[in-house]
Amino acid sequence: MYVYEILEATKGTLISGDKNVNICSFTQDSRKVEVGSLYIPLKGERFDGHRFIESAFENGAQAIITQQQVDYPDKIVIKVEDTYKALRDMAIYLREHRPVKVIGITGSVGKTSTRDMVYSVVKQKYKTLKTEGNYNNEIGLPLTILRYDDEEVMVLEMGMNHLGEMSRLSKIALPDIAAITNVGTAHIGELGSRDNILKAKLEITDGMKDGSSLIINQDNDMLQKVDLDRLTIVRTGQDDRSDIQAKDIVFNETSSSFVVCYQGMQKTIHVPVQGLHNVSNALIAIAVGLELSIDIEDIQKGISQFQLTKNRMDIIEKENGITVIDGTYNASVDSMKSSLDILANYQRRKVAILADMLELGDYSESLHREVGQYAVDKNIDVLVCVGKESHYLYEQALCGIKQCYYFENNELLSHALHDILQDHDVVLVKGSHSMNLKEIVEKI
Repeated sequence: MYVYEILEATKGTLISGDKNVNICSFTQDSRKVEVGSLYIPLKGERFDGHRFIESAFENGAQAIITQQQVDYPDKIVIKVEDTYKALRDMAIYLREHRPVKVIGITGSVGKTSTRDMVYSVVKQKYKTLKTEGNYNNEIGLPLTILRYDDEEVMVLEMGMNHLGEMSRLSKIALPDIAAITNVGTAHIGELGSRDNILKAKLEITDGMKDGSSLIINQDNDMLQKVDLDRLTIVRTGQDDRSDIQAKDIVFNETSSSFVVCYQGMQKTIHVPVQGLHNVSNALIAIAVGLELSIDIEDIQKGISQFQLTKNRMDIIEKENGITVIDGTYNASVDSMKSSLDILANYQRRKVAILADMLELGDYSESLHREVGQYAVDKNIDVLVCVGKESHYLYEQALCGIKQCYYFENNELLSHALHDILQDHDVVLVKGSHSMNLKEIVEKI
């Protein structure tokens, strides 16, 4: 992105430097500055990135935007009113002035795995950029767009916690195609109801042109009722009303397969991970591929080569034959159930170590009990609960799981692991990120 484009996008003033320089790298973190990059000092309630301008230049930055007066006559300095707004405006400008299609992906759970699967399909035909890590918010999304390097397609993950947030993201990304994986209970403590969660997710359409395609998971009860006249709705799922339907699903311990039916045709799809939720994700990836005119053979190849982002349900094999399923990144009711589904497919002794799901507000007791009952229904052999809210999960599961344990904190659980686990167990470890279950995985 040329400096003169940045000036046009931000309505900023060039204090020093050459407006014809092409900037190829952008960052808001002075520690991650690359030689020749532009540093964006963001200012919040508890921090001010302007304090690190000198450090950014020392690390190789050749340009900055700033809302404070600074003097670096040998560097490119652009003065703006608000660096947050400038970040957003640069991303919008680049999005509008480059020949690239944008795929926007959101949902209560499954955003990252769906993003990765869609990327694996799309890159079979097009030069493709995707969101990395958790860069799916009002800072991360524009930074992702600013990574553009002549790609033909961007696959952007889009997350939110509050009403209005997704709308702002959509008006930055301007998706040509959008996909909603599901509407669950994540952030229900903030949003108050699943109806409000649906409303918030549908804000992904706010930046879309009339006639654009919205792909939805028809198997999700909330999404079944979605019908937007100005958009083309593509429905995926096992439901008979789906435009792209999965049949004859087979689950193995480490993979899945199914037959996809669409437009009178049937093709077998192999997914290198297991779980019904990954079948749903694969259907969305197939839908995106078809929307982009990718041959079904390349779609099949893309899904078969898909790799989960690290730290999302990693499978760890221990020397004593114990298999650990690391689900410690985060947790909601839907992701807990999906993880228990995966655990239930194993033929060995199944152990679930589950910690609190947070941000559930007044729904916390009922939703933890729901997960406890689900563990019973899935015939989990051993259930270990840790954390204040997980006591509800433990109480519910006592009725159906003989080996059921409860611990107030990770330290108490760590001392008991040796007595609970046996060689060759399959152990699911899952809870909200701030429950710090990673230390339990390390202990195992």
